[in-house]
Amino acid sequence: GKSRMGIPRAIIRTISLFLRGKVHFDRSKIGKQLHMPDGKCFRIFRRVRVVSGRGEPQVWFWVRFKPARMSATANIRFSLLPMMVMLGFKGFRSKVWGVDEDGMCQGLYEWQTVEDAQAYARSVAMRFMSDRSEPDSVSWGIVDKGKENLTFTVTD
Repeated sequence: GKSRMGIPRAIIRTISLFLRGKVHFDRSKIGKQLHMPDGKCFRIFRRVRVVSGRGEPQVWFWVRFKPARMSATANIRFSLLPMMVMLGFKGFRSKVWGVDEDGMCQGLYEWQTVEDAQAYARSVAMRFMSDRSEPDSVSWGIVDKGKENLTFTVTD
C-alpha cells in the first residue's frame, strides 16, 4: 500500500534530498545532554533535519534500544547506514541521536504527520533495529504535538 516505506525508494529520495541541499546536520547540540520527561538523559551525538515546505512537523516519535553484540561507539558509526534510508522516508523532518552511560540509545524524531510516524513504527527500519537489539530493550512512543507536550531539555 501507499503507507509502505520501500527501501530503494527511500534511498533514492535521500540522494535527491542531499543533491538539492535539503539535509542539514546541526553540530551545535553534539556532546550536550538531552533530558527526557521520564528522567532519562542521553548524550547527543548527531542531529539532522530535512528542510520541507510543509510547515511545522506535527509529531514527536521517540525510540530506545540497547544494541546487542555492538558497543555504543560502534553503534554510533553504524547508525550512519540506516540514516541514509530513514532520511528518505515520507514525512521525516528531524532526528536527534543520543546514548546514555549504560549504552542505551535513543532516537528523538520529528515526523510531519501521525500517519508518517505510525508508518515508520511499522517499517523495516524499526524491525531491523529491534532485531539487532537486546531482547526487551526496545520501547517507543508517538506524541501528537497538537494534543500533548513532550517536555525535554538540552543542557551542556
